[in-house]
Amino acid sequence: MRKPRHRPTFADLLATLLPRGPGGRRRVPGPAPGGVVNGLIGPVTEHLRREDPGGVVGLYLYGSAVTGGLRPDSDVDLLMLTRRSLSGPERAELVRLLLGISGWRGHAERFPDAAHRRPVELTGLVAEGGAPSRSEWPIRDFLYGEWLREELLAGRMPRPAEDPDLVILLATAHAAHHVLYGPPLGDVLVPPSPHRLRAASLAVTPALPAEIQGDERNVLLTLARVLVTLETGRIVPKDVAARIIAPTLRGSDRDLLELARAGYLGTVVDDWTGLLPGAVSLARALADRAVRLARSDPAPPAGA
Repeated sequence: MRKPRHRPTFADLLATLLPRGPGGRRRVPGPAPGGVVNGLIGPVTEHLRREDPGGVVGLYLYGSAVTGGLRPDSDVDLLMLTRRSLSGPERAELVRLLLGISGWRGHAERFPDAAHRRPVELTGLVAEGGAPSRSEWPIRDFLYGEWLREELLAGRMPRPAEDPDLVILLATAHAAHHVLYGPPLGDVLVPPSPHRLRAASLAVTPALPAEIQGDERNVLLTLARVLVTLETGRIVPKDVAARIIAPTLRGSDRDLLELARAGYLGTVVDDWTGLLPGAVSLARALADRAVRLARSDPAPPAGA
């Protein structure tokens, strides 16, 4: 049995994990991409320049590639801004390109030809005009991710959809990104307000526990990051979020979150065989904790 420990506050832990920038403000650096990333984004940038799908405004690299190095299963995260929604042929051509350069080592059995490649996640957003007034959340115009490979190979192209997760994505990209094509991101899109980020984080939470089977690591780390965002208004890397939340847990719950973090960092092979019931229980507890936290300090409406 673990002895009771002092539980640091979110602010205590966050203060030790993020470096300070000029004037004492904490920031996450955004270095230029390295060779592995360049090998993936080069064909994408070339395609966007040549074909100009949707009237490309800009392309931006964000996520772990610019905040602390790619982990073994990390996506290369790309944000594409366009002037209009992509046409059907433009979607198909972009998907065809991404199917040929992206992959994931978890595809070894079903899609072995793609198992040696690093995954790319590309999100498209129409930059001009913002979300329609009747939409609560922004409209995601295009999406490619390796979890969609089977659907995409079957010809089911990604379609525009309202998505609160896009608010979190935009906040992440504004916090640290590298411009691959086009103007600075801040010149095109205003960062989401802290209130809107908080509301979006809460909006994506209820569905996560039901999605955990087969995606235990990602769901637990995402919920940990939601808790940090709700408490601090900040977006932090998933491993940082787990490091902040783990000391607030006890027993097997802490062990599971630390396993998820270690798997993300690549220091262990996180085998979840036999651990699903505990992971589901922890996911539900973290989601309930997020809801209670939000209710104790209600956020303004999502459009605030």
